[in-house]
Amino acid sequence: MKKVLSLVLMLVFVMAVLAGCNSKTTSTSATPAAAEFKLGDLSDSKPLVVNNEKKEVQYLAQVNGKYFTESTRHGVVFKDGSNGEKAVLRGFANQNDFYNALIEIGAKPGDNISLDDMKLAEETVQGSKLNVFVTWEGLGKEIPFSDILKATENRPMDVRFGGNLENATNLKTGCILCLDSCAVGITSNAAFKANEITTTKQVTITGNGDVLPKDGTKVAVIFRLAE
Repeated sequence: MKKVLSLVLMLVFVMAVLAGCNSKTTSTSATPAAAEFKLGDLSDSKPLVVNNEKKEVQYLAQVNGKYFTESTRHGVVFKDGSNGEKAVLRGFANQNDFYNALIEIGAKPGDNISLDDMKLAEETVQGSKLNVFVTWEGLGKEIPFSDILKATENRPMDVRFGGNLENATNLKTGCILCLDSCAVGITSNAAFKANEITTTKQVTITGNGDVLPKDGTKVAVIFRLAE
């Protein structure tokens, strides 16, 4: 009888342990998924929005705090591109979709700079002019893209739809907005000649940590076709 009783007690103990494990497993698997991030019309599942009425493209990006202190010639780059970690803002939509979005609002690509031109620092990007702004949750307004940058030489930004679809597709750098004229970036800044920032090393540009929110914060970049 004692042996039978011991076996029964052991069986009850094992069943209790198994029940506890199953309870823990069920509790873990039932953890709710994180809520989708939304910022105006943009969201994690919709990082690119075209507004034909306003002639603008909205683009979801994220602050890369590395460039609060390090200089770069990249303003916005798609996160999965080869230059995805080299920009002030890390983007969530690819360069080809961004190009097509600009075409949709009526922007005309310049396509005037070759890869060889990048070695000379002499050419200036052409194409439709775009006014570029940034906003984020809690800011309550749009601010010019130039406000989120610090430069050792201040020149008014002149963002152009450079185009460069073939180079962008082949090289897969992910470049959305370059801070000097570029043969690969979909848009770039005509205030500086092709690759001038890197080639001449006379100007350094960083993100403005006094204006931008903290590293990792998601922001909206608005590319609006100039009149």
